[in-house]
Amino acid sequence: MNENQFYCIFCKTSQEIKTETFLQSLGYNIISALVERNIVKRGKWVKEFRSIIPGYVFFESVTEPDWNEIYKCKHIIYALHYSNNQKQLKGKDLNFVKWIKGNGGKIRVSKAMETGRKIKIAEGPLKELEGKIVKINKKQKCVGIKLEGEGIKNIIWLSYELVE
Repeated sequence: MNENQFYCIFCKTSQEIKTETFLQSLGYNIISALVERNIVKRGKWVKEFRSIIPGYVFFESVTEPDWNEIYKCKHIIYALHYSNNQKQLKGKDLNFVKWIKGNGGKIRVSKAMETGRKIKIAEGPLKELEGKIVKINKKQKCVGIKLEGEGIKNIIWLSYELVE
């Protein structure tokens, strides 16, 4: 039995759901990529799910995708690919998507402890993520993680909650 291969589509920002629906209609398995964020609405902290990397849609397939059919979607800009034009995710990009899939497509808020001026992740999805924390926003209770992939090069913002 063949193992599923993972791919990434770059689409117009805010068109991720339409792109996912289109890919599903072609028979591809979508890997949701949402992050739970702590945000302030009407003066209160609430949790809300948002796209982990706006404009990116991940999917898997046992066979090589039909790119001619995929590019018929008006929201798709291009498939992420490497210098050899390979579109199948590899290396750290592949590990990142498998991390998302392993967390059920929804990256929940991690628990953290403050030690001096630093934040230490105690439990949750941030503890297992391979990436470098490059920014900490204590006011909004989130960290910016620099992804070290070959094709996916972004900073993603993930929320944390302080615990004692």
